[in-house]
Amino acid sequence: MESSSSAERVNNLTLYSLESTISQRKAELAAEQNGKRSWTKRLLLDNKLLCSKIREEADELCRTLEENEDKSRTASEMADVLYHAMVLLANKDVKIEDGMQVLRQRFSQSGVEENRGRISQG
Repeated sequence: MESSSSAERVNNLTLYSLESTISQRKAELAAEQNGKRSWTKRLLLDNKLLCSKIREEADELCRTLEENEDKSRTASEMADVLYHAMVLLANKDVKIEDGMQVLRQRFSQSGVEENRGRISQG
């Protein structure tokens, strides 16, 4: 069994590797390199498709709860949501670390306080 720090390193490496791959695909588009066709490039070029996929995958994730599907199906759908969300982040030039920083800041306050702060800003 992996130690928690070892598992954390693997998880971080996975996120940053995915972010790097998505960034490479975005750079290939910017440089007009033909390269190989990729789903990521297609998503980066089509905001409507990307948003549609995020909504679709989030719905499928919710259905794993509503329909009491097994853990592996839930993990698979979560991975799909995370991947598509990371493509959107790349599209907006937002790093995964930026989102993680927001989460770290939220740890210091209750969810009710955090939500109240977002509502008053909107």
